[in-house]
Amino acid sequence: MKVFVVGGHIHYANWIKDCELVNRIDKADIIFFTGGEDVDPSIYGCKKHERTYSNINRDKDETDVFRQIRPDQLAIGSCRGAQFLCAMNGGLIVQDVHNHGLWGTHEITNGKEKYQITSTHHQMQYPYNLREEDYDILFWANGLSKGYYAGDGIDPEKIIERGEPEVVLYHKKNKPKCLAIQGHPEMMQYGVLHDMLNNLIEKYAPISVS
Repeated sequence: MKVFVVGGHIHYANWIKDCELVNRIDKADIIFFTGGEDVDPSIYGCKKHERTYSNINRDKDETDVFRQIRPDQLAIGSCRGAQFLCAMNGGLIVQDVHNHGLWGTHEITNGKEKYQITSTHHQMQYPYNLREEDYDILFWANGLSKGYYAGDGIDPEKIIERGEPEVVLYHKKNKPKCLAIQGHPEMMQYGVLHDMLNNLIEKYAPISVS
């Protein structure tokens, strides 16, 4: 699996099965967007919250990269990268959320399976302004924030009703497929979580992916 890492250290991709790092986007099967600063709200058309700390130059650079992704490539993002992919698909971002900057792990579920994943973020992807046919929430958090979701355009009731999105597949028309992972799998020892995520890559990656 040839991986082009954007915006951060290459260790973010250390959990991807048979990972081969490449230094050109056109040679990659996967374009990986990493963690870091908050995504600037101007990218997704919202007012800036007092607790948002962004880097607009990075956002502009990564937007340029995103626009180069071909239909036969898969975009993956973790933490900030997941939020960035949400924004690139027209979604919003919760600009401040409580109880997610944890030391250790918390549980995510799809209603049947349960996994532990790290939680080290104060912002969160918010796809609920999109059409339901443009995304699938594959896993959500098992009860962390319990109601505090701040940010322009955010409806907390939708999150409470439908869950805090942890692993989301964006498949909007005329956009590349995007697998957005809110946690940090690279911070954890390889285990069942990583097996599950690699199975998702195999399931949703374009046929041409090696």
